[in-house]
Amino acid sequence: MIQRIQTLYLLAASFVSALAAFNFPMYSVGETSFDSQSTGLAFAGFGFAMAAFSGAILFFNNRKVQLFLVRLGMFDNLLVLGALIMAIQGIEGAQASWGVVAPFLNIVLAFFASKGIRADEKVVKSYDRLR
Repeated sequence: MIQRIQTLYLLAASFVSALAAFNFPMYSVGETSFDSQSTGLAFAGFGFAMAAFSGAILFFNNRKVQLFLVRLGMFDNLLVLGALIMAIQGIEGAQASWGVVAPFLNIVLAFFASKGIRADEKVVKSYDRLR
């Protein structure tokens, strides 16, 4: 269902997760920058979030499962953010880079997607009451 706005939000969140897993620099120490592949938990978390958001797009017929996957992806991004913060604080002289914004962006996009999914569920329930 590409015409639904939550599908676009989920597609954007999945795209941001993929970029964050492979391209975005997460932190730097001196002149050297590190991506999420150097922090194994963050890399796995971005991969899981990408799978959850992509899977939620495919479950457009079952909104309860779709909403569950979106919320699971939001929780996963909170864990990734915590892992990145712990990794940055654990290394002396490490500074956060602009790639740390990716979990925040994913959470915001997932929130808007869940809002759209709940609105669709509300519309479907109102049509069921009219029958």
